[in-house]
Amino acid sequence: MHEIQERLVELAQDYDLSRIPLRMVANMLGKDSMSPGVLQHHFAQLEKKGLLYIDRKAKTQRLGTRVDDDRFYKIPIVGAASCGPANSFGDESIEGYINISKNSVPRIKGDAFAVRATGGSMNRAEIPTPNGSVAPLEDGDYAIVDTGYTELDGNEGKYIVSIINGMANIKKLTMRQYDIALMSESTDQAAYPPIIIHEDDDYMINGRVVAVVKG
Repeated sequence: MHEIQERLVELAQDYDLSRIPLRMVANMLGKDSMSPGVLQHHFAQLEKKGLLYIDRKAKTQRLGTRVDDDRFYKIPIVGAASCGPANSFGDESIEGYINISKNSVPRIKGDAFAVRATGGSMNRAEIPTPNGSVAPLEDGDYAIVDTGYTELDGNEGKYIVSIINGMANIKKLTMRQYDIALMSESTDQAAYPPIIIHEDDDYMINGRVVAVVKG
C-alpha cells in the first residue's frame, strides 16, 4: 500500500477526516504542498480497497468494510506479483479488500484473491473487466485470481499467477513440445523473453487470472 494511504488510515483511527479540510489533512501528513486532487486520489484508492470510506457531504467516515450482501465477492488484496521477470515475492499479508459484484466476474471455482501487478510485460493482454470489456494488465492494476485452477491441465493459454522459487509472477501459460513457457504480452515484447520452467524448479500455480480491476 502507498505510504500516504497507510498514513491516512492511521489518522482515521484518531480523527474524523470527513470533517477536516483537505489542505489541513495534507498538513497533518506533513505534505503541505500536496494538492487536494492527489489526496482525493488516495482516498478513492482506499475506498476501492475497502479500508476507508469518506463522505464529505454527509460528514461521515467509516473504517474497514463489511459486505454482507451475497451479491458481492469480498476479495483480499495479498500483495504484488511481477508482470516481468519473477522478482516480486509472493506475500500473503492482506493489504485490503476489493468488493466486486458476482455478476462482474466469472463464477469463482475456488477462493479468490487479488494481487497488484508490477511491471509492463502484460500491457497487451486481453483480460475481462467488471464492465464486460477487456483490458490489458498494467502496472498498478489488480488481477483477480481464482484458486480453483492450480493444475497445468486446463490452464493452457490462460493467464496465471505462479510462484517460482518464492517469487510471484503473472504470465500466459504455454505448453510447448519440449518445455513449459510463461509468456509475456507486451508492447516491448523483446524486453520480456519467455520464462522456461524446469522440472527441478520450485514452481507452483496459485490460480488463474479471471479479471482485471484498473488501478
